[in-house]
Amino acid sequence: MFAPSALEARSLSLGYGDRRVVHDLSLTVPPGKVTVVVGPNACGKSTFLRGLARLLSPASGAVLLDGRSIQDLPSREVALRLGILPQGPVAPDGITVTDLVSRGRHPHQGWFRRWTADDDAAVTAALTATGTLDLATRAVDELSGGQRQRVWIAMALAQRTGILLLDEPTTYLDVSHQVEVLDLLTDLNETEGATVVMVLHELNLACRYADHLIVMRAGQVAAAGLPAEVLTEQVVGDVFDMRCRVVPDPVSGTPMIVPIGRHRTGSPA
Repeated sequence: MFAPSALEARSLSLGYGDRRVVHDLSLTVPPGKVTVVVGPNACGKSTFLRGLARLLSPASGAVLLDGRSIQDLPSREVALRLGILPQGPVAPDGITVTDLVSRGRHPHQGWFRRWTADDDAAVTAALTATGTLDLATRAVDELSGGQRQRVWIAMALAQRTGILLLDEPTTYLDVSHQVEVLDLLTDLNETEGATVVMVLHELNLACRYADHLIVMRAGQVAAAGLPAEVLTEQVVGDVFDMRCRVVPDPVSGTPMIVPIGRHRTGSPA
């Protein structure tokens, strides 16, 4: 089991050059829980995740890992405690699946430590969990988009960190594989106690899998808390500019969003 770590954004502002994307955002990620971040396009979700992962330096404010500024921590210490799967990662040309997933073990190597049986076991477990063991000898650039996405997730799992940040981990996956990946991340949370933070677009899957839901709009938090308390018809309308009905999911009982468009909104005549 992982020891829960506290991850907090305090008055955090992020951007690119003079353009601010996240504005004075403060929140605490619940340790040992699955947190899902949702919001419309260009609202700052990915930028916020990059800030949490120290891939983007704050314009102001701070990200705290167990009460210490993540910017002040040694890179290896951060890599041992926090893993990140960014959006659209690019693999080196010709690298095999096993070699890519093995890179998740680099933070554990240190200056003099050699590859061990524990490293082999972590890589094999990650490949098995993501259903990519049969692809182990294949070149990553030969794989389909969905296969590549599962391999990148395997690399993040092989890193074996207590906090795992994932930016749209279900991209390129068909519906069945989306559910498989989300089940896998939930298993990791429940069996290992890992804190999982991910950005998702699909609201119904976000509600089903999130212990804690963060709704972002225009670089700030519009609402946060339990999905049943957060994702109301009013919030969906205000944040996503979409009319809907919110009904209980028949499988999980969590909120299910039923969009209301201009067509096919009633029984045929």
